[in-house]
Amino acid sequence: MIRYSQVAEKEEKEKATRQCWECLKRRLVCDCTLPHCKKCVKNGKECPGYGDQKPLQWVANGKVTSRRRRKESPSTALLNANIKAQQTGSSDSASGDEMDEWATRLAEEFDNVAKKYRADNGLEETFTRTCRRSIELVLTKKLGSEAKKLCNKKDDPLGKLAKTLEFMTLNEVPAYELRNETCEVVQSVGYFNMRIYPQLTEDELAPNPHIMLFPVAALHLLPPAVHHNLVVLTLCHFVYSLPPEQGKALAAQHAPKILHHRGATIREISNRLQGKMKTNDSTIVSIMMLMCCELQQTDPTGWRQHAIGLLRIFSLRGGMMDLYRTALHLRAMIVIFTYVVAFSNCCTPAHDQIMINASVDEHIANIETMYEELFPYCLVPPALFANKIRINHLRRQAAKVLQEGGDTSTIARRACELLANIDAFSPQDWAQPGAKYDQWLTIGHVYKSSLAVYCIMACQSLGLLPKSASMNAELRAHADSLLFHLKAALGNNKLKRFLAWPLVVAGVEAAYRGEGVRTWLERQMLDVAVFIGANCPLRMRGLLRRYWNAGQYGWEECFSKPEAFMF
Repeated sequence: MIRYSQVAEKEEKEKATRQCWECLKRRLVCDCTLPHCKKCVKNGKECPGYGDQKPLQWVANGKVTSRRRRKESPSTALLNANIKAQQTGSSDSASGDEMDEWATRLAEEFDNVAKKYRADNGLEETFTRTCRRSIELVLTKKLGSEAKKLCNKKDDPLGKLAKTLEFMTLNEVPAYELRNETCEVVQSVGYFNMRIYPQLTEDELAPNPHIMLFPVAALHLLPPAVHHNLVVLTLCHFVYSLPPEQGKALAAQHAPKILHHRGATIREISNRLQGKMKTNDSTIVSIMMLMCCELQQTDPTGWRQHAIGLLRIFSLRGGMMDLYRTALHLRAMIVIFTYVVAFSNCCTPAHDQIMINASVDEHIANIETMYEELFPYCLVPPALFANKIRINHLRRQAAKVLQEGGDTSTIARRACELLANIDAFSPQDWAQPGAKYDQWLTIGHVYKSSLAVYCIMACQSLGLLPKSASMNAELRAHADSLLFHLKAALGNNKLKRFLAWPLVVAGVEAAYRGEGVRTWLERQMLDVAVFIGANCPLRMRGLLRRYWNAGQYGWEECFSKPEAFMF
């Protein structure tokens, strides 16, 4: 009879001295039985044995059996400590269900640790505002002001960005240049919502119902041309909001991408105009956005073609005002179109203006209909805006009469009446009482003075007003008032983005002044360009420089070809 102790002794002698390769791989405690591990047999695995070298095994094509080890990030360092604690407490009898539960708990813990690290360092918000290349540029150039905008932190913004870049490097976050067009569009929406929208609403003096957050969920409903236009607008804003020395380098870097999306927009609109969708709502929106993009380019020669094309589409749809009354969702586009045309006609040769209405009375009536929606874009008092329209029509009539060799005495009398109307306007009566009274008073004085200077200089160029000593003295007085109130307005962020046209008027009149005023105006245009993130003030500065150096001064001499300066 065999004793049980002898059997147990015999089994102990037959056990292996090391774990089998399968248990070692799965991190289980092997029973070390010979010739094969019973744990492997129980789990349906083929035991590879206990040899000194791991047996070779066939691997299917495309299957990955190992990956290179990454460097530990701050988040995984904390996680690894928890993993070791879990492994130490694991028992020999851990079943498959327990392993699944442990893996699920481990994954949740990893997510919690990563979220906590990102939240503590503000990484989520920074990721939505910018990309890796931009962070590297800001850190290399040590742009403290730009770092504050990117990470929204006042205390040590460069240090916060450095932590963000370290996290992106450790986790091998790819640069945005490796992404496709869809990613660029989504990033542009995030940039608009996180960067542009807060700037517009923070500095809002009059609430604009047309400014809202861009809905990401509605992207798939919009035409591709709108997607591409959005990328161009946000890229231009990002480039021009940097100081000039950094902006030039970044502009050269992003120029191919801007041209690519601009070309895609033009092709998309061209295909629409050749098909059945040439007059539908999405085509109007696409062309309007393209026109706004063109106004921010260094050579915006194509914006007038888009404006004339929109007028033709409006006529095919029953007229601009009919569309304004019936298509409520297009009102923002029509209001912006009216605003752009009205201000651009001031900076266009008298004979080459874009006329929305043949009759000045009809034009002013249309302006009055939409003025509540138009006012937040320009902050011009309604009486002065109507006089601006009258001056533009007067210039066009005078140019036509002069070309035909007719008499302009009747038009000259109307010019004197217009100037008297402008002088009679009282900013004190117009300014809205309350906490913002001083700001309304300042903007009222700025536009009254700029419109008076425009009226005198434009009419003198066409011979409607004399270049007498008394008229020149009146021009000088209005220009002095404009410069005085312009300095106050430029110091107020709520008014700064509405001063495009007053800056142009002051620049044209500065031809009769010294280098001090011209240098001050150039410096202000540079500051405004960075503040609003647009190229328009830089183009304005270049035009005025050429005009000052030409030696021939006057309104028509300055604008020998159509120009448009919109912020």
